[in-house]
Amino acid sequence: MGHWQKGNYMNILKPVRLTHLKTQATFLLKNLGSNSLESRDAAAQFLTIPAFSGGTTQWILDQSDAIKLKDALLVIALKYGFRSWADLKKEVIREDCLYRSSKVGLIYAWFSDYEKATAYHQQHDGYLIRFWKDFAVCGDEYITFLSLAKYPEYWRKIGYDWVKPGDLQAWHFLNEMAIESYLNQK
Repeated sequence: MGHWQKGNYMNILKPVRLTHLKTQATFLLKNLGSNSLESRDAAAQFLTIPAFSGGTTQWILDQSDAIKLKDALLVIALKYGFRSWADLKKEVIREDCLYRSSKVGLIYAWFSDYEKATAYHQQHDGYLIRFWKDFAVCGDEYITFLSLAKYPEYWRKIGYDWVKPGDLQAWHFLNEMAIESYLNQK
């Protein structure tokens, strides 16, 4: 993905959970086959897919049994300015892998500015992490919930700073573990 493309994505894509995007796609597909007022609107959205762009809303409705969830996921990706569901999914995971709504009460402080977050982090210790465009400082409790507390040597190597890690190899390992934890959420 080129730098200019990433900038475009960030203007279109706001903080969102991957599960929410999947739910949107599921409802879009359900609406398509519902034979209701929503089915025509849903069909029009499927016309954004390049393979379907030559058709009509009625053609999409007639083909609704052949349209799959993967097509609905592509509609959602295109809506947010991505070329594929895989690209959208990768971006959301990258931006959202450290966020857990049920545990935000464990965050010590939240910042929109990295320098302010760094100053707080240096004064109070903890872990400096990022969610989308925000920065947060948290303690062991939050990191434990992310299943990342069992890697203290890697956190030490990155200086407890997710945003500007001191050791990129250690950060890549932690990032892979964060992604695995994120994808395994129930």
